[in-house]
Amino acid sequence: MTKKFSKDQPLHVLSIGTRILVKDVMDQYLRSLGEVKTYYASKLSSAVESFRDKRPTVIFCEQSFAEGSAVEFMEAIGGLDSAGELYFVLATEERPSDPLVALAMEKGIDELLVKPFAIDNILQIMDRYIEKRGMAALDWVNDLRAAKRAFREKRFQEADELYGAAAKKHWHSGAVLLDAADFFLRRQQPQKSLPLLEKVLQESPEQTRALHLHGCVLRRLGRLAEAARQLTRANEASPLNVLRNVELAECHLAMGEEQIAMALRSESESSSLILRRAQYQLIRREFASLVIYLDSKRAFLSDAGKKEAEGYVSLAKKLGGLK
Repeated sequence: MTKKFSKDQPLHVLSIGTRILVKDVMDQYLRSLGEVKTYYASKLSSAVESFRDKRPTVIFCEQSFAEGSAVEFMEAIGGLDSAGELYFVLATEERPSDPLVALAMEKGIDELLVKPFAIDNILQIMDRYIEKRGMAALDWVNDLRAAKRAFREKRFQEADELYGAAAKKHWHSGAVLLDAADFFLRRQQPQKSLPLLEKVLQESPEQTRALHLHGCVLRRLGRLAEAARQLTRANEASPLNVLRNVELAECHLAMGEEQIAMALRSESESSSLILRRAQYQLIRREFASLVIYLDSKRAFLSDAGKKEAEGYVSLAKKLGGLK
């Protein structure tokens, strides 16, 4: 068998999980390919630490494991590379369902490996990894890799400039625009992400990753109803993205808070509404405002309402350290 990796250019592999990827078996398979350095992690925290420390180029990862999941791991490392710098293999114990395939496509996962697997499966995966690595000569790939490298090394201003330049230079490349939009979203710059995502969705209205990122951007811009619609559309296409459920929940909570605030905004002489507004302020931890508000509304409260209000004031003072 021809060795694919030499001592000068060893392959670095990280395997995450415990149920599928047996260490001795994987070592035997991988080292038949040449110089391969293998690392193992059984839980999310150690997986992220190993990734940042060892910088593997190939990852075998179970769908779920101690402390987390493959989706959470991908989020923790900043997502997968459209530029092909990292090759990600998701290992499953049964034939992938349609939702799992949709998730893999959305997240940029390269392979789905089903148990039981043999050495031939590993060899074929490595061949496809080498083929993908050959993309490095492409102009857009080099631009994305330079930007990602700057971000990884915490040269944030340089990364900002490089992603912006890559998006402008490769305006018709969906992969570049999505990676750049993802970066700007992570950097709390949703306004920079918005036109990139609108361009992608103009060309591909059902692109799941674009819908998801668009929903996240809209939520951060306060366009909550639009955000919920986009996140729901993405969920219909790829229902296994658990992080999107969190985004959706936060979006609906924010919309609920908006409606509550609007309902309680007007000045009222209703004892019931006054107390509901006090409860809302207490939940929002607006302790000082609650005390001032109830003091100004005391004359409108019923006897029972005054007693309830005293309880809220006492609790607010205690929690807020007020006198």
